[in-house]
Amino acid sequence: MIAFDTNYLVRHIVQDDEAQCKIVASTLEEETMGERSIRILDHVLLETAWVLQEVYNFDRAALADVFEELSEDAAFSFDDPTQLRSAINLFRKGRADLADYLILTAARAEGLEPKTFDKQLRKELKS
Repeated sequence: MIAFDTNYLVRHIVQDDEAQCKIVASTLEEETMGERSIRILDHVLLETAWVLQEVYNFDRAALADVFEELSEDAAFSFDDPTQLRSAINLFRKGRADLADYLILTAARAEGLEPKTFDKQLRKELKS
């Protein structure tokens, strides 16, 4: 099994560099033909979300759609798919960053009480 880094994942999503996109597509095809999934680590998801929002100007809905599509794609595997889907759902409904929801769902999965100075997330934690 291999793991995509942020650059590979961003190329796969935005298709903005023909040469690099061909390499990514070839890698993806090779792995799926061999019935192997490609691992997307949580750290890569966090960085990818930032890049898509800050560099490519993805809005919340577009970002949620992209991450939902990735989470449903059998070509990819994730640290915890259930937590990822939960974080995406919270992100769609809430106002905090996707990273905040990934942290929140991971903390809750371990039975931890999240503490934060993020005003928006604190409001949501109280409700």
